[in-house]
Amino acid sequence: MLRTVTVLSMAALLVVGCGAVDRSPRGYNVVMIVVDDLNTDVGCFGKPVITPNIDELASRGTRFDRAYCQFPLCNPSRTSFLSGRRPETTGVLDNMTSPRLNLRGVEFLPEYFRRYGYFAGRVGKIEHTEFEKSGVIQWDIARDAVEQEYDTTNPGHNAPSWAVSPNDDADEPDGQSAGQFVKMLEQQAGRPFFLALGFLKPHRPFVAPRKYFDLYPLDSMVLPGSEGNSELTDQQKREIIRAYRACISFIDAQVGVVLQALRKLNLMDNTVVVLTSDHGLHVGEHDRFGKKQSLLEGVAKVPLVVVVPGAPGNQSTIALVELVDLYPTLAEVCGLPAPDGVEGTSFAPLLDSPTGPWKVAAFTTNKESEGVSRAVRDRRYRYIEHDDATQELYDYDTDPLETTNLAHDRKSKRVKKELQRLLRHSR
Repeated sequence: MLRTVTVLSMAALLVVGCGAVDRSPRGYNVVMIVVDDLNTDVGCFGKPVITPNIDELASRGTRFDRAYCQFPLCNPSRTSFLSGRRPETTGVLDNMTSPRLNLRGVEFLPEYFRRYGYFAGRVGKIEHTEFEKSGVIQWDIARDAVEQEYDTTNPGHNAPSWAVSPNDDADEPDGQSAGQFVKMLEQQAGRPFFLALGFLKPHRPFVAPRKYFDLYPLDSMVLPGSEGNSELTDQQKREIIRAYRACISFIDAQVGVVLQALRKLNLMDNTVVVLTSDHGLHVGEHDRFGKKQSLLEGVAKVPLVVVVPGAPGNQSTIALVELVDLYPTLAEVCGLPAPDGVEGTSFAPLLDSPTGPWKVAAFTTNKESEGVSRAVRDRRYRYIEHDDATQELYDYDTDPLETTNLAHDRKSKRVKKELQRLLRHSR
């Protein structure tokens, strides 16, 4: 079904008004939900975290068990998937560089949908916070999330702080964003829409209302195996894990608010829904708590759930996909022409055939002290080349916790050589 290419008539390509053309021939709406700093600590991904609404969403569509970001930091990652281009092309490798640095004239994802007659609206953090008010990316309407100060517990040591919020859900910044998003949904009529909702949590500080902390008794928090280099006490580590999970369950409840509105407005049958994150986060692995900018699995891997009308539901795939693939995928499933210049690959065929053959590797880049480091992930291994020429190689079939670096193991020489070839070819 989704692999059928829709050919637009010449009339459909005629410019209408101020640069817009007729609506998608499939008439699908798009709702894209981006969660800040969410790793795969989600129930439907097999983790002991309470997320019934994200789990429900996954039951309606496809869960991607091996989805990877292109950069483990907010602005570079968001610029990449909103432009459909890799960080080496965008030139955005930090949180202060404008997404337009090397992309003047490029249509970002909502701008592309606007060209085809869609109303494009944003609530919360989609592009990085530094550029929300700058108009770098054009929306028909954009509402920023309201940040809030909290009196937090700070363990020091560059670890995340946390707090129990006295607010009800609706009074939290992300609760307010969910409410505004529902109102935006209610105001759409007769025109296809591309609406994006960006949640701030579980980005640090880890803050959520009390009822979400109560879901996770402190003494039930299991510490992952680690090297033991952290100066945090075991209790502080458990507090951080608990607070992070509380934030995830809080965000899940806000996802539930959106799903309820989609059902009430009878939009589920003609709306593509995507839920993902800009990158993951270390919450205990390798004794790293609340840290990103790593090329390891816990940060490079992201949750990704996609629901498309008419596509099979309640399925998963281990095919390797990347966030840079989102742009061409959304265009294809909505029946729009393939966008020019994007470097991702539409994974629409996986929605029909999740076990079919697919790309052999995913790539993630990071800016380190002296330069750029790169990682390649195939179905079994991850190979990393750091800016100081050090190397890492992990076999996830035998070492899922990344405890043994095989980069200089003679038995792994052939694997390393092939991954190096893939990494060179990706540039």
